[in-house]
Amino acid sequence: MQNEPTSSITNDSLNISIQDSLFVQVKNLNENISSIHTDLHSHLNQKTDTFFGVSNDTIFTVVFTILIFALGILIDRLLKRNNEQKELQKLKDYFNNQFDDLKKNIVPELRNGYKKFYQETISLDNGVPTTAPKILTNTYDRLSNLESPLLFKTFKNSSDFNTAFSQIDFIKNLMVVVDDYHSIVVQRSETLKSVFVGLDKKYLDKVVEFTEYEKNNNPNYLQDPTFLLLDSKVQYYHQNIIGKRALTDYYKNIIRPIQAQIVSTNLFRTHPVGKEISVLGRDISHQYNHLRMLYIEIRSQYRYFTQVLNRTISKLESLNTE
Repeated sequence: MQNEPTSSITNDSLNISIQDSLFVQVKNLNENISSIHTDLHSHLNQKTDTFFGVSNDTIFTVVFTILIFALGILIDRLLKRNNEQKELQKLKDYFNNQFDDLKKNIVPELRNGYKKFYQETISLDNGVPTTAPKILTNTYDRLSNLESPLLFKTFKNSSDFNTAFSQIDFIKNLMVVVDDYHSIVVQRSETLKSVFVGLDKKYLDKVVEFTEYEKNNNPNYLQDPTFLLLDSKVQYYHQNIIGKRALTDYYKNIIRPIQAQIVSTNLFRTHPVGKEISVLGRDISHQYNHLRMLYIEIRSQYRYFTQVLNRTISKLESLNTE
């Protein structure tokens, strides 16, 4: 009987404890729900600054992105422009280096070669060299290949650019003209000389024939001035002319004296060999004069080429390519 009250008390205490625990949990749950409800209500009712319905944060992000993109483009263009300026400067430096070589060395040297050609080299005795004076260089081509809109930008004056390249093309084309002209006159000279050489052999043979004829038919040939003259010229020819470049000497000291003697003594009409000598001498004189006129023409032409290059040098020096 004593155990029943005790058991009842214990059960009541347990029930009270359970009820307290449930009460606490329900209370906590209500508080959490209330907090969530407050936060949600606050979030839903929070006022945000906007610009035409777009938040400032969004506007800032978009504007900042655009600015970064634009700045990147600007920096890229500046870098490209800087690189382009460096490349243009390299191009201009290379052009000026080649151009200075052209106007200070190549063209003056070529001009001097032409000058020496017509003053000293070309003559009846020396003949015409097989090739014209030239400078072995690719500078003309290199400079011509540099002509471009990019290089044009580096010139302060467009007329200087145009003049520079027109002169470069002129010099390059002049070399072709000179070479073509020289090839023609070399051929003409060789043709005239070959005819001259053929006549020369026949002429000397006739002069020797004349002296032999006189020996056989003129008992006084040793006192005959014509025989003595022609015989001395045969000896002179073998001593001073044959095998040498002595065309002028040959004409002046052999052909002309013999022709004058044959004509003045009327032997070109009365002597059986004298007539043939006079005809051959006349033909040789014609060929000699053709050669002389050709060489005068060649020297005059190279004198003109020299004057042209003098004017070209003056134009090149007056240009501002910096």
